[in-house]
Amino acid sequence: MRRIDQFARFLDVMASSNGEELSYQGLASDAGVPVRTLQNYVQLLEDTLLGFLVPAFGSTKKRKAITRPKFFLFDVGVVGSLTERGEIRSKSELFGRAFEHFLFLELRAYLAYRRRSERLQYWRSTSGFEVDRVVGDRLALQFKASSLVSERDMKGLGALREEGMVKEFAVVSLDPTFRTVNGTKVFPWKKFLSELWADRLF
Repeated sequence: MRRIDQFARFLDVMASSNGEELSYQGLASDAGVPVRTLQNYVQLLEDTLLGFLVPAFGSTKKRKAITRPKFFLFDVGVVGSLTERGEIRSKSELFGRAFEHFLFLELRAYLAYRRRSERLQYWRSTSGFEVDRVVGDRLALQFKASSLVSERDMKGLGALREEGMVKEFAVVSLDPTFRTVNGTKVFPWKKFLSELWADRLF
């Protein structure tokens, strides 16, 4: 790769937009490269397992869904290093993004190690409802870095539930105790990971 400086700028841009919807045109402009070059760079990250795409769950009927994928780098620490974030303070926006990224990587690792076939997707409607992860047709997950999850935090899950396409719904959070709210399970994050790796969620 001849343009190391160009590729380094690309990495910085991808780290800054980690977990966001992938807009090749906008990212190419930010990185100062042609769209085709950026597409090739993204493919390179995928091929070397340094990053991966999360496709959109676009099967909903009642609400039109966004179809662009999201892009994630393979490690929370790498994102922090590239963006030079330093300490991520509790209750900050950066903490919330890192919390989601960490839990998602654990979920992805579990499905790979257990050789599960469920596809990992996210869902966002054009009207603004969003669900962080949809695991096949089995489980819809919202990740919230909150110590007290409210019904407001479940609006996206509620909207997806109305579609009748996913069996179970859950929020993973900093809540200290497990509970169920209107059919949605609210997991403390440690309990969620414990249940996940004990094969009790699928």
